[in-house]
Amino acid sequence: MIQDHRVKWRMFILSIIMLIALTGCSSNSKDTTSNDKNMTQTNDQTDVTNKKDVKLVFWHYLNDRDDLLKEMASDFEQKTGIKVDVQLFGGDGFKQKIMASAQNNALPDVMTFAGGAGDLGQLVEAGNVMELSDMKDMFDKFPSTILKTFTFDNNNIFGVKKFGTYAIPMDTNNMQFVYNTKLFEKVGITSAPTTWDELLTDVDRLKAAGIVPFATGIGSWVAGSMAAPYEVAYLGEEKLVNVKKGDESLVDSGYLKVLQRFEDLYKHGAYAEGIATMDLPAAEQMFVNEEVAMIFDGSWAIGVFNQMNPNFTHYDVFQPPKPADAAYDVKIPGGIGVPLVIDNHTKNKEAAMQFVRFLVEKEQQQKYASKSFNLPANIEAATSESGMTPALHNFSLGMNHIIENGGSYPDPSVETVLQKGIQLIAIGQSTPDKVLKEMDVELQKALKEKK
Repeated sequence: MIQDHRVKWRMFILSIIMLIALTGCSSNSKDTTSNDKNMTQTNDQTDVTNKKDVKLVFWHYLNDRDDLLKEMASDFEQKTGIKVDVQLFGGDGFKQKIMASAQNNALPDVMTFAGGAGDLGQLVEAGNVMELSDMKDMFDKFPSTILKTFTFDNNNIFGVKKFGTYAIPMDTNNMQFVYNTKLFEKVGITSAPTTWDELLTDVDRLKAAGIVPFATGIGSWVAGSMAAPYEVAYLGEEKLVNVKKGDESLVDSGYLKVLQRFEDLYKHGAYAEGIATMDLPAAEQMFVNEEVAMIFDGSWAIGVFNQMNPNFTHYDVFQPPKPADAAYDVKIPGGIGVPLVIDNHTKNKEAAMQFVRFLVEKEQQQKYASKSFNLPANIEAATSESGMTPALHNFSLGMNHIIENGGSYPDPSVETVLQKGIQLIAIGQSTPDKVLKEMDVELQKALKEKK
C-alpha cells in the first residue's frame, strides 16, 4: 500500500512539473509574440520620429513667391512629415550670400540659385553642390535645352571638370511678342501674324487707326534678345556660333538682314516715341495702359501685368514671325528661370531630393504656375493648360523652340555695339550697313586682344 501510495505521489509530482513546463512554454511563446509586436511598433515609431526630426532649410530670393513656397513646404510636410524652413533673402545680394556661405560650408540643404552657369561652375569645382544623377529619372520631365543650362560636359566653356547636371529647373522663361487682342480686333485683325510680312501689314493697319503699334525695352538688354530669333533664322545656330567666335566672317554672314528687320519696323512707323532709351518696365506700363498694341517681352511679364492691373487680361502671345527670306526656323531666347540646387554636404540628402522632386511634380508645378504666373518647367504641367491663362499657356508652347546655342562674342563690347546700333536704327539715326561695320570692327579688335 505504501509502495502504491509512493507511485501515485510520484505521478502527481511529475504531472505538476509537466503542467508547469507547458504553462511556461505557452507563456514564453505569448511573450515572444508580444515582444515582436512591440519591436515592430517601436521600429515604426522610430521611423516616423526620425522623419519628423528631419528639418530642411530652403533659401530663396523670390519676394513675390515667398508665401506660395511656404504653402508648398507645408503641403510637403503634411505629405511626408518632413519640415522645411523656407527662408527668403530678397535683393541683389543673394548670389554673394551663396558664394560666401559656400566657402564656409554653410549652405542650406536646398536653395534657388541666383547666377549663371559660370557662377554655379565655381561651386561645382569646389565640391559645394550635389551632382544630381541620382535624380536622372526626373530629367525627361523637362525640355532638354532647358536642362542643359546647368549641365557640364567636356565641351563646357567654363572649364568645369566635374561633369554632370547640378540643377533642376523649378520654372522656365522665354521671350515672345505679346499683343492686345481688343486693339487688334478694333482694326479688324482676327489673328496674330505668323510671317514677317503679316506683321508689317498689321503694323500699318494699327498705325492708320491711330494706335501705336509697338514698344519694348530697346534702350536696354532687350535689343539683343529681340535680335536673337532673327540671328538664328538667317544664320542658323552652327554658323552663328562660328561667326561670334570669329571663325567665319560677320560681314558676309547674312547678319545684315537681322539688322534690316529693325529698319523695317522704323520705316513702317511701328515704334513708340522714346523707343531708343526705353527700358522694359516703361514699355510694360505702356502696354498695360493700352497705349501700344504689341510688346516684345518675357513670360514673366504675365505676373508683371497682373500686378500692374489685375483686370487687364485681353492679351495673347505669338512667336516672332518668320521672314520669307530666312533659311532657318525662328527660335526664341529662353532658359531656366529658377534653378534648384542641393548642398553637397547636406546631412539630409534623401529628404532634400524628395523635396526637390515634390516641387517639380506636375500637380505642384500647375499650382505654382496658377499662383505665380511663371512658366512651369515640367513638360506635362506646361502642356496641360490646367491653371494657366491662355497667354501663359502660349508662352509655354515656346519651350520646345528655345535657342540651344547662340554662341557668344569674345568680348561683351560687341553686344554693346549691337545694342547701341539697334537703338539708332529704331529712330532713323543709323543704318544696318553702318552698324554691321561697327560690330565687325569691335569683333576684330576683341579677337586680336584675345590672341
